[in-house]
Order: sequence, then structure tokens, then C-alpha cells
Amino acid sequence: MNFFESVIIAWESVIANKLRSLLTMLGIIIGVSSVITVSALGQSGRAAINKEMDAFGANRFSIYYRYDSDDPITDADGFTLQDVVTIKEISPAVENMAPISWDSANIRSKGKEIGVEIVATTADYTEIANLKLDAGRFFSNEDDDAKRYVAVISESLAKELFSSSAAIGKKIMVSNRPFKVIGVLAREESIFSMGMDSKLMYIPISTYFSFSGSNWINNIEGKAVSQTEVDKAIEHSLNILHRRHRNENKYNAWNSQKEIDSVNQVTGIVTLVISAIAGISLLVGGIGIMNIMLVSVTERTREIGIRKALGARETDIMIQFLIEALVLSFSGGILGMFLGFGLSQIIAMFIKIPAVISWQMIALAFAFSAVVGVCFGLYPARKAAYQDPIEALRYE
Repeated sequence: MNFFESVIIAWESVIANKLRSLLTMLGIIIGVSSVITVSALGQSGRAAINKEMDAFGANRFSIYYRYDSDDPITDADGFTLQDVVTIKEISPAVENMAPISWDSANIRSKGKEIGVEIVATTADYTEIANLKLDAGRFFSNEDDDAKRYVAVISESLAKELFSSSAAIGKKIMVSNRPFKVIGVLAREESIFSMGMDSKLMYIPISTYFSFSGSNWINNIEGKAVSQTEVDKAIEHSLNILHRRHRNENKYNAWNSQKEIDSVNQVTGIVTLVISAIAGISLLVGGIGIMNIMLVSVTERTREIGIRKALGARETDIMIQFLIEALVLSFSGGILGMFLGFGLSQIIAMFIKIPAVISWQMIALAFAFSAVVGVCFGLYPARKAAYQDPIEALRYE
């Protein structure tokens, strides 16, 4: 008996017992679909996060204060605008630098009063943070130097105060000072925003210093010339700051690339653990295949005896039953694969992330099916192959 004849006989056996075969395959279907769904969602989540981080700025870094109760930050340690200029001029690894001062305030316009987050910075921040505008423009270095009362607001704030398209040129009162809206940021859908858009207001930092009475800078954000130069840019920035302020270990740095690497590592581990848990159902499916193959061997004992009496070798009998186990396993694997792909597409669409389906997942599904079929079909196949033909012929 050749291989193709064995496959045909195995398939005929599956078709002849449709319900039993489907119930036998159920564990494989659930196991493969679970593993593929989890793997697909893990890859989709990782791709979505990486995309968000790239949009956030893969070359981006931030310098902030290292707070220590035993060695507190003093005014002499505070960042200055000259620090930013010096770092940009000296370090060849730094492309852009911008100071950031955060504040919160209640703003008024057309009788409405709304609490907002104020971000005071310079024109270079648009390049660092990849800010996109829906209307108008971002403030320039000239606006900053002249301490002009101009503002760029987020889309949600523009909608709440005005209609977005009509916001340009309107006045917003901040601490009884009128700011002219010159730009509206574009709304960017993000998996981190959870559908929320922060009410932000960007203003020139020199303007903020003039009306707030404070020159405090919360942190400095920068952009390296390339992804490979981020660590060097951070090292240069920290060294320059420590030399200029004559201190040590007063500042820390945050690196977006390290965040991406950490996220990828965590999502990889979580996906692997959940996939392993989901894969337990494959073990249950394998036991089901072994059980039904043992029943099949018992039911077909006389058939085995006749085949041996007609000259079938033990190898032929073993291959026949092993192929039957593989047919069950592969059939369950194919159904589980399509079910897993469908579930991953539906879940990805529901949580608004792109579904990632790779050839590796297809190979994984077939590999799982083959391993389960061989491992759990081998014992019943051996039991069938080594039966005594005389005893098998006597079996009723």
C-alpha cells in the first residue's frame, strides 16, 4: 500500500464517522485557534505600539531632574535657555533641543471657562515631537524672542471653545492676558489616548516667563541626528549640563528607543506565556486523537488481521493508522487556523489595531498539528501494527 492509498483510506474513515471525527478534532481546533489568535494579537499589538512610538519620535530623548531627598535640587541646578542653546551648538549628535515648562490654568473665551494644560516651549519642539497642525501655524523663534501672546491649541480644546476651523485668530484669556490662537493641532488617533484628546495649549516659553514670573524649566527634550546616536546625544547633554551647573548626578535621561525595546520584550513574554497556556488545549486534543485511534484499532482488529494475512507488513499497518491520526490532526489544524485568523481579525478591528498575520503563524499551525498527530497517533499505530494476525482474525 502506498502513501496516497493510505491517505485516501484515512480520509474515507474520517468522512464515514463525521460527528466522531469532528468531536475528536475539537481540541485541536480550539488549541490551534487559541495559539494563533494570541500570537496574531501579540504581533499586532507590538506593531501598533512600535508605530505609535515611531510617530512619537524614535530619536527622541528627554533630560529631567534626579530628585533625591538627601541632595535636593536647588535653583542653581535648574535648566536654563542657554543650556539648550549650548547643547545644540556643542554636541554633533543632537539635532534639536527644546525646553519645556508645564503649567495648568483656567482659560476663558466667549463666556466659557475651561481647565487646560499649558506647554511652554520653543519652535524646535514641533520637530522633536512630530506635531501636526490641522489649521494655522506653530509659533516661530521670532514670536518667542518678541514674547508675543500667541497660542497653538489642541483640536479638542478648539472644538470646545469654537468650531475648529473658526479658532484661528480668536482670543483666549489666560490670567487676564489675551492670547491669539494662531494654530490648531491635528487630532491623532492613538492606542494610548483611549479615544481621549488632551486639552493642551502651547505658548512661547519667553512669553510664559514674562507673565508667570518664573523661569523654571521642568525638562529638556531633544532629538538625536539618528537612532544610533541617541545614547551619545544623551551622554553629551548630561556632561554639558553637569559642567555648566558644576554638579554631579543631578539629572536623568529618558530614551524612547529603550521604551520601545522594553515594550517589545514585555509583549513578547506575555504572548509566549499566554500562548503556552492556550497550547494546553492542544494536549487535550492530542489525548482525544489517541483515544479515538485506540477505539478505531479495537473496532478494526479483524480488518488488521485480514490485511496481515494478505501480506501487509507491520510497517504498512503502522503507517496507515499514523496517517489517519495525522489526517485528523491536520484537518483540525486547518479549521483552527482559519478560526484563529478570523477571531484575530475581529478582535483587532474591535480594539482598533492593525491585524498582523504572517506566514510564520501558518507554519506554526501546521507544525502544531503535525507534532500532535505524530506524538499521539504513534502508540495506537504501533498497537495496531504488532497485533498477532491469528488472534486478530479470531476477533469478533
